[in-house]
Amino acid sequence: MHKQILFVMVLLIVGLLASSSVASVTAQEDTDNDGISDTKEQQLAFTYVPALHFAAGEKFFPTDANYHIENSRLYMKVGDSNTLIEGSPTSASIAQYTTEGYFLNNMLGSFEEIAQDYGQRRESFGDKIYAHVTSESGFIVIQYWFFYAFNPGTLNQHQGDWEMIQIVLDSTEAPLYAVYSQHSAGQRAEWNDVEKADGTHPRVYVALGSHASYFRSYQGKIGTESDTVGNAYTLKYEDLEVVLLGEMGTGNHPQSQDWLDLGEDGETGLD
Repeated sequence: MHKQILFVMVLLIVGLLASSSVASVTAQEDTDNDGISDTKEQQLAFTYVPALHFAAGEKFFPTDANYHIENSRLYMKVGDSNTLIEGSPTSASIAQYTTEGYFLNNMLGSFEEIAQDYGQRRESFGDKIYAHVTSESGFIVIQYWFFYAFNPGTLNQHQGDWEMIQIVLDSTEAPLYAVYSQHSAGQRAEWNDVEKADGTHPRVYVALGSHASYFRSYQGKIGTESDTVGNAYTLKYEDLEVVLLGEMGTGNHPQSQDWLDLGEDGETGLD
């Protein structure tokens, strides 16, 4: 899949799962109106925060999605044409564009320029991940979304790289298995087979450049992408800033997450 500027790839899955609920949750405050109390979402989200292991040479780490918004212009793709919509978009301004075809183009340009700028500003934006707690067919699903400013993969290079893992629990909140995203597919492992830090925090081995997620440090070499993974640098779960995602739609998330409502752009991008 061509993924040059898939900043809003996260929106499709969040939207599909937004209507589910967990029946066992008691009546408490539910600010995102998904049927799961805020207290329960926070409890589950922080229980399974992953530890992220990176290979030597990695230049990009999970960060605030607003890093991309602040450096970008908003375009709309119609056929082979790209039309400028906003020169200085904000999280709030892009929320009005809810149909397909919109995308954000980082105006810093090349990989080298983005890498240099991100490296200088990484501390101010922090090492941040997004957690989304939902349910599906009686199972509780905890998703962790990672936004990387650039994907300098061996076969595919693009801006705005979203990756994710999810932990699936049964109706009693016992973990069953984990799923890690890897390029256009992913990999599943039973919970007992997942490496963990301090009992409940899954270890994720992040591929150099492509940021695909693996269960072991020796995986990744088999396949077209031929990923490099390792354990040269670790972001411990306690060092990650976790932002709990609301749901799509006005009134279902904090104003700071208005970017959730930006229309999903499929496989389009600037060539």
